Amino acid sequence: METGLWPVGSLRPDDRARFAAYDRWRAFYDGEQWTGRPLRGETRLTFNYARALTRKIASYVYSGPVRFSVLPNGADDAIANRAEIALGQAVRVNGLDQLDLDLCIAASVLGDAAVKVTWDARLARPVVVAVEPDGLTVGTAGDDPRRVDRLAHGYWLMGEQLEPVLGARIDGWQPGKRYRVIETWTDAAWTVAVDGSLVQDGPNPYGWIPYVIAVNNHGNGRFWGESDLVDLVDVCRELNGRMSVLARVLEMSGAPIAVLENVDGSEGIAVGPGAKWELPEGAKAYLLDLLQGGGVGLHVQYIDLLYRALHDLSETPRTAFGDSGRALSGAALEVEIQPLVQKVRRKRQGWEAFHRERNRRILDLLERYGGAQLSGLRETETIWPSVLPSDIDGSVRNAVALVQSGIQSRRTAYASLGGTDPEGEQSRVVEESSSRGAEM
Repeated sequence: METGLWPVGSLRPDDRARFAAYDRWRAFYDGEQWTGRPLRGETRLTFNYARALTRKIASYVYSGPVRFSVLPNGADDAIANRAEIALGQAVRVNGLDQLDLDLCIAASVLGDAAVKVTWDARLARPVVVAVEPDGLTVGTAGDDPRRVDRLAHGYWLMGEQLEPVLGARIDGWQPGKRYRVIETWTDAAWTVAVDGSLVQDGPNPYGWIPYVIAVNNHGNGRFWGESDLVDLVDVCRELNGRMSVLARVLEMSGAPIAVLENVDGSEGIAVGPGAKWELPEGAKAYLLDLLQGGGVGLHVQYIDLLYRALHDLSETPRTAFGDSGRALSGAALEVEIQPLVQKVRRKRQGWEAFHRERNRRILDLLERYGGAQLSGLRETETIWPSVLPSDIDGSVRNAVALVQSGIQSRRTAYASLGGTDPEGEQSRVVEESSSRGAEM
């Protein structure tokens, strides 16, 4: 018997718990942040700071296009430059700048993100596509819980998609019918099963598993990551609740409640401009003032505390939204936004590892199947854009000082500033200098 995507008994308990957590985090990110059924007439407002903060942090991590420097490792610089150009072209063709930003958001929400890197013979180029992490299960090495030695990828295909996607003829397929496909990869083997029937069983054509998983907030001894929303759930729900209560109070104050004493009924009593009431002797009438006594001020103070907790827990000061609330110098602003800068740098360390593995696969495909002469160069270094605008001037000054002191080459300095063609740029600089000398 089978249920869902995975056959019964094929998932470990931790995988089932992980998939369930993905569903909860997606729902919370999409705004489903209240618990229980609403009461009759209850106002439920949702201020989706979970989504706003996640996008904000991702926009700081990938504050601009990322560039990659291919490490020569003893090879000629011209070969490393050629490898960088080929890698840069693969990045542009696959739209990896936008994909990296999307993956950063997905990993922050779910805790994990993944891509599949393969060679497309028809397009004659590497193809990098995003993969939903709840379609993946992994087996790790016994001596290294972070090293994947077996990966299964499950997904659905319509009957007419089977042969074009899998590249194999599937007997008896029906158009319009949905089929479950499970690919299983190791470094040595690759198998594909369609609705439990094996249609591919042979050697791995790449020699490595063509998946790279980005893990958010990696914990010791744990392969899968953790969502950034873990610490924000309670404060977001409380903020929604308090704001809804305050909205209800203000709404009722705008249409006040009439209180009558010593009357048998309320016929003919209407609240509105120019309204006149005729009350029996001894009766009293007044409007209930919910704003009396400073109660609203207490609500506002509590909401301000919730905002502070929200920014503290997310490590995203209000300054990141362009409003510090007071006049500060440039140095003071940088100090105030330092928690976000530290968080961004921490995240970038994890994404550097992801880039290295993805780029290694792309370069290997370019040389083995694309005919690029790269002399086996596979290692790359990520050149990140500046987190803050003031960082750009400092990076330029540092690069100039390192070149002038002989500590760093011009090629390395140019690559560190985001250049994609150091050799070509150096040739143009020499050419312009020669032209100016000839004119003088």
